[in-house]
Amino acid sequence: QDVEEVVNVKDAVLSSAAAEDKDGWQYLFPVKNAVLRSRLALRCLDKWPLDACLEILAYCISDQGVTNELKASLQSRRKELQVYQKILNVQNEPLWSDWQDLKKACSDDPQTVMNIILKAKDYELCEEWGHLYPVPREDLINLHHEHLLHLLEMGDMEKALQLLQRIDDPGICLAISEQCLDQLPNLAASHFLADYLTAHFYASLTTARRNEIQALYIGSKVLLTLPELSRVNYFHLSSRPLLMLEQLLMNMKVDWVAVAVQTLHQLLAGQEVGFTVEDINNLLSKYAEKALNFPFTLKEKRSASSKSGSSELSPVSFTGVTISASPRDRSLQQNLFPQEFVPPEKPPPKQQWIPDDTETICMVCKTERFTMFNRRHHCRRCGRLVCSSCSTKKMAVEACRENLSRVCDQCYGYCNRE
Repeated sequence: QDVEEVVNVKDAVLSSAAAEDKDGWQYLFPVKNAVLRSRLALRCLDKWPLDACLEILAYCISDQGVTNELKASLQSRRKELQVYQKILNVQNEPLWSDWQDLKKACSDDPQTVMNIILKAKDYELCEEWGHLYPVPREDLINLHHEHLLHLLEMGDMEKALQLLQRIDDPGICLAISEQCLDQLPNLAASHFLADYLTAHFYASLTTARRNEIQALYIGSKVLLTLPELSRVNYFHLSSRPLLMLEQLLMNMKVDWVAVAVQTLHQLLAGQEVGFTVEDINNLLSKYAEKALNFPFTLKEKRSASSKSGSSELSPVSFTGVTISASPRDRSLQQNLFPQEFVPPEKPPPKQQWIPDDTETICMVCKTERFTMFNRRHHCRRCGRLVCSSCSTKKMAVEACRENLSRVCDQCYGYCNRE
């Protein structure tokens, strides 16, 4: 009994010393009464340095004599202090001298604290901090949106799903999923988001939005049927599968089209996506008709006498039948360009080239019509749309990555004139 009284007196003295100043935490370790030690630690944490607080809290939590309720309080405070510790570690310039200053800033200026964490791209830390302090809904949406987009860009779909499952508010899940989808992420991310929205929010979406998301899902499936190295060329059309199919037809990827059509037929069964199997059949019929429309136009062949500005027309042969150019055709061909073409002083950037859909006839010979089998080409020197017969030359062009770039014959002749 005397020993127990001595222990109690000793604990009381140590407790008094611990509560006195910022170094008092060290006097808590010899305290025998686990409950007394833990309660005193919780009451005096704000006086002590961060490392000391974490150390004494870990010591108190490990003591078997602590009740479950008290242990929960100790663990909660330790989790809070660990968040402060992480924030102090991510700041580039020290804004707060200690964790007590940071704690005050979290209440007085939470936006600054959140911005520092976001700048470090530590989204999980920002989420942890958001559990400690109330964050306005709009800021919370931005936070989760940035976090989700980051995980999708990293290709970590498992963590992305876990993030969405942790968010209590379904409205926020819907908002950030749609925002990320509208930013056209990579193929895997688009597929993941379309899957998630369709599975969890189908009833909440408008009919137009459902069709859009379903079209993106189907488009991503079609994209996956293409050779891997070619997918990047059609990725921008993943939300418009019918247009993707048309682009494949225009590029004469017949084998790819066959697989794509088969995939579309399977995916469209019972689905509403804004187009039907009949639309696909109409598109195929349209291009089948175009494929049979061969314009037997006369092509210009520049001879070695081009120095004098004259040109000759070579006979055009189809299946053994030779069609010779008449004098009238020669006259017409020669009058198409009465004056020498002068290209722009500098090659135009790609965004200033003539758009594909603005011209149906070659801008050089004025006769060749662009079809499924007679493709349009961009001259890298002037940016015009020309046929293959009028772009047989290559030369070095300023600002082009290729050593020798495809140019129209007029630009080549102008730049190589004597």
